[in-house]
Amino acid sequence: MSESKPSRLPFHYAWVIVFTGMLCIFACLGFGRFALGMLLPSMASTLGLSYSQIGFISTGNFLGYLASVLLCGHFARRIGSRRLIVIALVLIGASMAIISRAQSFGTVLILYMITGMGSGAANVPVMGLITAWFDRAIRGRAAGFVVIGSGFAIIISGKLIPYVNARVGPEGWRVNWLILAGIVAAIAAIGHLFLRNRPRTRDCCPWQ
Repeated sequence: MSESKPSRLPFHYAWVIVFTGMLCIFACLGFGRFALGMLLPSMASTLGLSYSQIGFISTGNFLGYLASVLLCGHFARRIGSRRLIVIALVLIGASMAIISRAQSFGTVLILYMITGMGSGAANVPVMGLITAWFDRAIRGRAAGFVVIGSGFAIIISGKLIPYVNARVGPEGWRVNWLILAGIVAAIAAIGHLFLRNRPRTRDCCPWQ
C-alpha cells in the first residue's frame, strides 16, 4: 500500500494522520481507560463487586497498559506502527464486547487487563507516528491535536453512559460496553484505511 501523500488533497496527508490518530486516542484511552469510572458503579451493583475488587480491576488495567508500553516498541519495529495500532484497537473492542457478557469479578479483571494492554499498544505508536510525519517545529502542535481525543471521549461517555443506564436499567452497563466496543471497532477500521507508517519523502513539511 502506498504511503505517499494523495495528490488530490488540498493539505498535507500528515493532517489526516493527526485526525486519525486523535480518533485512535479517543478509543484507546478515552474509552479503553477513562470510561471505566462511569461504568463501575452499575457493574459493582449487578456483579456484587466489593471496593477491593473494583480497585483490582483498575489496577489490572494499569498493569496491562504498563506491560504493553514496555513491549510495544519492539512490536512496532517488527510489524509497523499502523498494523500494531489496528491490532490493539481490535483487541480493545473485542475485550470490551466480552466484558458486556461477564458474570464474575475474575472475568472482568482478566478482560480489562487485556483492554489495558490494547490501550498501551495503540497509544504509544500513535504518538510515534507524529514524530515520523512532522518536523520538529510543528510536532508539538500536531501532538496536542492528537491527545485531545481522550478528552472528547470523556465528554461523550459522560453523556452516553448515564443516558443508556437510565433507559436500560441495572444492566445498562452491558449495553454501554457493547456500544463502546462498536465505536472502537469502527475506529480500528478507520485506522486501517488511513494510517500510514511514514511519508514516502520528507520534501514537503506539513505546515498547511
